[in-house]
Amino acid sequence: MHIEFTHARTRAYFRRVLSAGAERKAQPYAIAGATLLAVALLLAVGGEFSGNSLLLAVPLAVLALVPLATAGWHWRRAISVPDSRLAPRTWTLTEESYASRTDGSTTEIAWPDFVSFRATDDAYVLRHRGGATFDIPREPMTAEQDTELGTFLRAA
Repeated sequence: MHIEFTHARTRAYFRRVLSAGAERKAQPYAIAGATLLAVALLLAVGGEFSGNSLLLAVPLAVLALVPLATAGWHWRRAISVPDSRLAPRTWTLTEESYASRTDGSTTEIAWPDFVSFRATDDAYVLRHRGGATFDIPREPMTAEQDTELGTFLRAA
């Protein structure tokens, strides 16, 4: 196998590719915030919006904003990418390694150093042994290249 192409990824591309990881990072905070809001609403409704029930429900609702804001922060941070990642990049995929280069950097990784991959509509997302993720955009590949790479990754 030898697949080589150059492609410039967009912010929308990264948002789609990174959304699953962003959801995992934000989810615990969103659940905590939603739970606090639900408890506050139950207290207010159960107490028929009396002064005593609102005395507890309103601070709980305000407190729920903290984990919800934290969830939003984690989401935005996970899908944000520096401008340097939007520069054109050349991928060279062989049976031995994954290679990616720009004018300023080169990364080459042997396939056994990847522990898993997932295929999305936009990319093959590879997880490195050290925890980092790498992507291979599917859009610039031909259908034959995409099939060849998918078959190779499933076999590896």
